[in-house]
Amino acid sequence: MTENADMPLLERHMFAVQRTLKQFGRNHGMAAAGNMAFLTMLSLFPFIIFLVALSGFLGQTERGLEAITFLFEVLPPEVSSVIDGPVKGIIANTGPRILTGSILFAIWTAAFGVEAARDALIKAFGREHANAAWIRRLESLAIIVLGAIAVIIAMSIQVLGPPLMAASSQVPDFLTEGVDALWRYLSLLISPAFIMLGLYAMYLSLTPRRVKKASRLPGTLFSLLVLLATAKGLSVYLKYVDNYDLTYGSLAGVVILQLFCFFVSIGFVIGAELNAAYTVMNRRRRNIRSKAKGQTTADLPAQTVAVDSEI
Repeated sequence: MTENADMPLLERHMFAVQRTLKQFGRNHGMAAAGNMAFLTMLSLFPFIIFLVALSGFLGQTERGLEAITFLFEVLPPEVSSVIDGPVKGIIANTGPRILTGSILFAIWTAAFGVEAARDALIKAFGREHANAAWIRRLESLAIIVLGAIAVIIAMSIQVLGPPLMAASSQVPDFLTEGVDALWRYLSLLISPAFIMLGLYAMYLSLTPRRVKKASRLPGTLFSLLVLLATAKGLSVYLKYVDNYDLTYGSLAGVVILQLFCFFVSIGFVIGAELNAAYTVMNRRRRNIRSKAKGQTTADLPAQTVAVDSEI
């Protein structure tokens, strides 16, 4: 990269993209995405079990069921149909017995998906920044618990919309029409907004703590676009290719679900590399500016020098 702290914006983005692609290949990104996709499928149903049990324990069963319904809305219909039956069985057989051995096992199993995502971020930023394995495992368990609570709270907040709209009946008609129209438009943004917040929270919580001032927004936006494009793309593909089940027979639905998880995992892994690239680029710019002001490398934070030397 040119030694210019104020290099053109397009050139900075090109640097980030080139480094992302280079590191994606160097860190075996496709294999990491495949592992993440498999562990995501392995973790999905245990997480749903825990979510249903937790929502019942908190007296928010309806919110838990709404969260699962929201999940179905994000997925392509062909993918939702694959897990619809098993999920209904989970809902029917899971109660609020939150501290049973099966629920604890569900939390432990659901954490495998978190660990797979964390491993992608550790590879992107460098293993020297990772905490001890037992600390990472405890953090993953905490993320599952806090994530389920956050989902229930988010669903509870969402249901406030209709009551607020009902209260608008006391407002003059010309204002009510405007509020109704605004709510319809905002409703279209609720799903993408929840997904974006969830992705950002994952990057925020799973990026190694020793990396200072890490970028997270670029990877979040890219992962969101990949997820939405995958959901839409698979729906369109399966709509016009109606003989896909001839290849895989009765396993066609499972293969489609695995394919969906794989494409989304690729987006997440590339997003992790993109965050690392922007982090390195921003730190290089700060280094150059510091040197221009007379600072030496010894005066800079150790983390800045360590990350910058990876290139």
